[in-house]
Amino acid sequence: MDTAAGVSAEPPAPAPSHSLSGVGVRVLQNTAALLGGRGVSLVLSAATSILLARFLGPEQMGQYGAIYAYLSLYSWLSTAALDQILAREVSVRRAQAAHIFFHGTLIGLFFAVLGSALACGLGPLFGYHGVMRWLIAVAALDLMILSPLKQPGIIFQVDMRQWIPVGISLARQVLWLAALCLLALRSAAFYQVIVTRTLCGVLEAAAVIYFVRRCGVLNFLQKLHWNEIQQLLRFALPMALSAVAGSLFLRIDQVMLHKMSGDRMLGPYVVAVQLTEQFGALPVALISSLFPVLAQAAGQEPLFRHYLGVSYRFLMATVFFACAVVTPITAPLVSLLYGKQFLSSASLINILVWSEAPLFLGVALTNALVAKNLQRYLPYSTAVGAVLNIGLNLVFIPRWGALGASWATLISYCVAAVLFYLVFGPARGVTLQGLRIAGPPLALSLAIAAALRYMPLHFLLKFFIGALLYLAGAWMTGTIRRSELERLRELFRGALLMFRPEPP
Repeated sequence: MDTAAGVSAEPPAPAPSHSLSGVGVRVLQNTAALLGGRGVSLVLSAATSILLARFLGPEQMGQYGAIYAYLSLYSWLSTAALDQILAREVSVRRAQAAHIFFHGTLIGLFFAVLGSALACGLGPLFGYHGVMRWLIAVAALDLMILSPLKQPGIIFQVDMRQWIPVGISLARQVLWLAALCLLALRSAAFYQVIVTRTLCGVLEAAAVIYFVRRCGVLNFLQKLHWNEIQQLLRFALPMALSAVAGSLFLRIDQVMLHKMSGDRMLGPYVVAVQLTEQFGALPVALISSLFPVLAQAAGQEPLFRHYLGVSYRFLMATVFFACAVVTPITAPLVSLLYGKQFLSSASLINILVWSEAPLFLGVALTNALVAKNLQRYLPYSTAVGAVLNIGLNLVFIPRWGALGASWATLISYCVAAVLFYLVFGPARGVTLQGLRIAGPPLALSLAIAAALRYMPLHFLLKFFIGALLYLAGAWMTGTIRRSELERLRELFRGALLMFRPEPP
């Protein structure tokens, strides 16, 4: 099959075998753990976002978002963009996992310290002065320094035991929400919010290290091999270049709003971003579970396209469901949850929620390219996205403020996350496969959102009508397929059997 060109129809699913069924069950178990955990995480994150916004108010919420958005510009340095490379290398060289993680962690720590120093030193150039500059240093411990120490937790992805990091992540969220409740009751100072979040990060890192050590893949008494470091850096270079542009691509809008319009305007935008980005971990949840399988199937094109097609359909069905049901009800939803002081976030959400669609598609697409060792194309796409996003924000923000930043995000995501890959021959086939699958649910969700938005109905009734219409349309257009639902049911049964205790 020619991967440089699109195909008119998706390759048929390979005939299931005993070995593939076992892989499918493991993938299902991990995906169920990740998506189940993500469901709980969505509730916890929403509760945290609502409490944080009501406690801090628009201006301090803007300051909070500005600190973490600014640090995100340097976050790629915290792991040297090695996560996917380490997952691939450990999947192939499982017996050398301790050796690989040792060198990956050393590389990550070096760049994390460098990135933290740069973030603190360059802060005043971006409008971070006085106390804000010191708070960046505190938050950098969480976002930067601790990240490489948690990197060996990738072993749970490779071994398909994702419920362990899911449990740790949920425990941190519960702890952070409980701590935030106490801070709100005490009317704590703003700096205490940043310090408390960092302390939660320290406890999370300690838990990851504890469980990784029990796996026997964390050993810092390894002998240093420069050739291993050079090889990892060589593999990660395209990913790092992509991550550098990607950090600008994803977070520069908040930093520019902070600098150009002030934190009071940034506050509602931060709320809109937090609410829409809750969905962003769903594609990561699926692909992180499926990535080892994609990497191993990269040389078997029909099998690879089958797994990738299932991923595309699941992700597109999910993200366009969110677009269809959220767009008509944003104003009453924001007013109910965040209060009238954040009502301006509703119009921003109506734009930003659609930007999640190219992001979902792009996550599956980039992981497919990495699995095929085609990561050399990633820096070009993210560089174009970063330049386009910065340019559009420079034009849009002075004219339309946060609304302009939202449109800049949507346009740049569509171009950089998906459309730009059509330029490259080896990436064109998997890109067209994703676009072809995305077409029907996109048209369906646009029609539902347009039909329901101005109907004089209660927003809960709109939600349920939109959900029913979308599910019916997705079934009729083939976005949801009977054969795959039956396959999932079989795999689910197998997953349950694997959890049954052995008979005595």
